[in-house]
Amino acid sequence: MIENLLSELKLYGALDFYKANTGDIFEKESFIKGMLEEEQLRRTDMALKRRLLTAGFPYVREWEGINDKQNQSIPFKKIKELSNGEFTQNKTNLCFVGAPGLGKTHCLVSIGRDLCRLGMNVLFYTACELVTELEEAKKNCTLSRLMNRLMRPHFLIIDELGFVPFSENGARLLFDVFSKRYETGSIGISTNLSFEKWPEIFGSIELTQALVDRLTHNCEFYTFIGESVRFIESQKKIRKEKGSSKTP
Repeated sequence: MIENLLSELKLYGALDFYKANTGDIFEKESFIKGMLEEEQLRRTDMALKRRLLTAGFPYVREWEGINDKQNQSIPFKKIKELSNGEFTQNKTNLCFVGAPGLGKTHCLVSIGRDLCRLGMNVLFYTACELVTELEEAKKNCTLSRLMNRLMRPHFLIIDELGFVPFSENGARLLFDVFSKRYETGSIGISTNLSFEKWPEIFGSIELTQALVDRLTHNCEFYTFIGESVRFIESQKKIRKEKGSSKTP
């Protein structure tokens, strides 16, 4: 009877606890408390999985995967502190600037995953993906729906800004995203270009100036300088392979 009720109520965490402990002798209060705690843990875990899935992270990256002894000029410890989420309360933007392979995306994903663990909503896009989706939404008359979705998360990540130049229409749509989230929600940017080169992406100097003005009004900047981690790892692999080939 109890199993059926728990199942019908979709209290699957409590149901698992009940099945695992019905053979033991429990005081009524302890038994009920245990079932409810198990249900709470299950719901918390399911909610986290939904937030991580909805965020759209391209891969799993955690802070443990960063070797802060490489490229010691990059303040990884300070960047990691952003995972407490306080910057989102102040609607502060984050801008990570530097060459590819230095950990900008890794840091953004790690921050985003930690925010999800804190119960916050996050969305991840590459700049190219976001502009493509915006253009398609405008063509399909679903732009307002997409814009509403982009306004909801506590943290919107736009990765790889600067790798591909945008059409005039795409640049204006992306500007609208920055404009609408201005002082309403945090944006995290990774880019390989300094601001003076942004007109190469957006085409219009005036549009670029307006966009940068909104982004930088309340923003924390982190410069990534060093040697590509991927390059370092590939060189280690090559040396290892050469060393093993010399072994008789």
